[in-house]
Amino acid sequence: LNARLIWTFASAYRVLGDEKYRKMADRAYDYFVQHFWDAEHNACNTYVDEFGNPTDKHRYIYGNAFAVYGFSEYARATGSKEALEYAQKLVASLEKYVYDPVYKGYFESCKEDWTVDPWTRGVNRLPSDQKTMNTHLHMIEAYTCLLRTDKSKFMQNKVREHLYVMLNKIVDHDIHHYFYFQDRAWKPTTPEISFGHDIEGSWLMMETAEVLGDKAAEEKAAPRCLAMAKACLEQAILPDGSMLYEYNPVTRHLNTNRSWWVQAETVVGFLNAWQMSGEGAFLDASLNCFEYIDRFVVDHEYGEWFTMLGNSGEVLSGYESKIDGWKCPYHNARMCFEILERYEK
Repeated sequence: LNARLIWTFASAYRVLGDEKYRKMADRAYDYFVQHFWDAEHNACNTYVDEFGNPTDKHRYIYGNAFAVYGFSEYARATGSKEALEYAQKLVASLEKYVYDPVYKGYFESCKEDWTVDPWTRGVNRLPSDQKTMNTHLHMIEAYTCLLRTDKSKFMQNKVREHLYVMLNKIVDHDIHHYFYFQDRAWKPTTPEISFGHDIEGSWLMMETAEVLGDKAAEEKAAPRCLAMAKACLEQAILPDGSMLYEYNPVTRHLNTNRSWWVQAETVVGFLNAWQMSGEGAFLDASLNCFEYIDRFVVDHEYGEWFTMLGNSGEVLSGYESKIDGWKCPYHNARMCFEILERYEK
């Protein structure tokens, strides 16, 4: 959450140039360095209390990925060498302790001393879920962001390898969705499909190929990213323009909740697919979902976005709060920044 705040306000400052966003980015960055950074282990703690004291020092790789993302964007937006060094130190730790040299990719979580412990903490559901699509998805956006500032051969090689792992091991080439959870050797352990992650990944992987500036990588990524976007368009878009949440093809259980972040990524993912292909159906889907967001998800009276909606656009019980440990202005702000920057092009 706090790393996402660094990213969001640093991006706002970079894109919009308003000093008020620089002040918010500085505040988020300073707090994070003071209270979340563990200098002894070159790592980030998971939780701190209201006084800033660590309450959980497990190395949650998903969270550490966002720290790399936040540090990297702050360095990109402000030119901070210190922030760049924090990102590089954290990447060094991740590569030393979390990278799997045998099967590639990254493990899910570690103890305080960086001892790999896949069931200590994570977004996995079973002890056999040693690798997750979600963590790898946010690792690739973080490493790609760092590559914009750190153009070393090391970072180029790591980002390229990570992209190919995503494309070759985590994308199901038969149905054009991500495998959600996998064991160490990339064997799927659960059948669920997450439409939001699929459409998000379809543009993030393409962004990675473009930032690499590698023609072969772009040619490899483009058809698979477009196929993922097409699968989401055909299977998850409803008449009101919104995107469904998840589907289990074994039990046939369909989660019809409309999540704020899924809708935000839908707009960007289909906008990107339209830019890549010129197919009008993708642009229509992006615009229709944007209209759904404006109609139902944005709280026009008090600001920000509602978290989870039902079939009629109602806020679901239990989701009345617009902020929690997973909810902040990251997905929705990024949607807006992407629209602005893509429109400029």
